[in-house]
Amino acid sequence: MDQIKEHFNKRSKKFDNEILKIFPKYNTMLTALINAIPNTKNNPKIIDLGCGTGNITLKILEKFPNAEITCLDLSEDMIQIAKEKLKKYPNITYITADFAEYLFNKKYDAIISSLALHHIVTSTQKQEMYNKIYEQLTYDGVFYNADIIKAPNNYNQALYKKVSKEEKDPNLSKEKLDEYEKNRTDNDHPETIFNHIKWLEKSGFKEIDVIWKYYDSAVYGGIKKE
Repeated sequence: MDQIKEHFNKRSKKFDNEILKIFPKYNTMLTALINAIPNTKNNPKIIDLGCGTGNITLKILEKFPNAEITCLDLSEDMIQIAKEKLKKYPNITYITADFAEYLFNKKYDAIISSLALHHIVTSTQKQEMYNKIYEQLTYDGVFYNADIIKAPNNYNQALYKKVSKEEKDPNLSKEKLDEYEKNRTDNDHPETIFNHIKWLEKSGFKEIDVIWKYYDSAVYGGIKKE
C-alpha cells in the first residue's frame, strides 16, 4: 500500500479538479450511493473507507446533517484536504490508516466507500475485507461501495476501456492520460460484479443489490440482517 499512499499524497491537491475530467459520471455515482443509505435514523453512525478529499462525506452530511461520521484514508494529504473542506461540521472523526489493516473499535449503521476498495489485491483479501465490514455493522446496517469493476469477458472489457477513453475530457494532456493508465495498471485490481456479489453473500449480507452501473463503474452492496 506504500505505493498507493505515495500516489494519492501526490494527487491530493489535484484530485477534485481532475476527477470529473477523468470520470464524468463521478457525481452521478456518488449520488446513487447516498440514495441507497436508508433514512431511518436521525444521527446514523457512518464510516467512509478511503474518504479521499471528503466528497462523499459532504454529500452524506447534506442528507444526514446529524450523522456521526468517521473519515478514514491512507493518505495524510487527502485527510488534510477533507478536514478543510468539512471544517464547519463538528461531528466528524478523522483517521489516517490503511482500511485493510485498521482495527474497528465500534459498530456502524452504514459503511460506505468510493473508488478505494479496488486497491485490495487478491480475492482472498477482498473476501476478508467484506467479512470485516459485515462484522462491524449494526443489525439492519448497510454497506455500499461505489467503484470500478472488471468485465466478465474480453469483449466487454475492451468496450469498457473504449467508453472510458471516449468520455474523458478531450483537453487532458497525453502525459496526464498516460499517468492515469499507468496508475490503473500498477495499483488497480478490479473484479467482476458477480464476484463481488458472491463475496458479499459469503460474508452474510442479505438483500444484495446493484444500485447503479455504467460500463466499468458500479454501486453495489447489501444489508446485515438478524
